[in-house]
Amino acid sequence: MNLMSQEAFAAGAGDDWELNQLHDPSPSLTKVERAGRVTIYDGVVVADVDVAMDRQFDRIESMMFVRTKHPVADGTFETDDDCD
Repeated sequence: MNLMSQEAFAAGAGDDWELNQLHDPSPSLTKVERAGRVTIYDGVVVADVDVAMDRQFDRIESMMFVRTKHPVADGTFETDDDCD
């Protein structure tokens, strides 16, 4: 497991359902996304967002990320306030 994966696992261990939707969407989710549904991902670690952007490129228009978590030097995470 690389460092980015370790960070993502540490911060998102309780969010398995959401991460599964992000990285391995069900056929029913991709079907409704193709019909226009947008899935909002809340509090996902930036490493997981980066992986999704690379591996799920065809779904980008159907994904929205809020309160994204960024690792900081002390081992904790800083959360975007989304007020830019």
